[in-house]
Amino acid sequence: MSFIVAIDGPAGTGKGTITKIISKKYNFTNIDTGAIYRCVALEVINNKIKINDEKSIEKLLNSIKIEIKSINNQIRIFLNNEDVTNQIRSKEVNEIVSQVADIKQVRLAMSSFQRKLRFTE
Repeated sequence: MSFIVAIDGPAGTGKGTITKIISKKYNFTNIDTGAIYRCVALEVINNKIKINDEKSIEKLLNSIKIEIKSINNQIRIFLNNEDVTNQIRSKEVNEIVSQVADIKQVRLAMSSFQRKLRFTE
């Protein structure tokens, strides 16, 4: 039997720390769903789209490819076939990720993506 456990809450409250501890203890796969929103934010930056240009951001969602892969027991995040695991934690992404995640179409698209999510090795 498989199941999904989700921990939600505001940034900086320890969600990531708790999920890592629980995942390790019970041998669960830990999915950082925030990384998915960070990929969208990074792609907004890469395409020089202004954060208030919601139509362009929504259009971007049709061409974006996000993958989460386990490589040598490490989770790596890929955006359009490029490993962006470190890039999505940049200051520039941090500055806009909340605004990107607040866009209704982004949330809908990423929720759909998360439901279909699976790992590749």
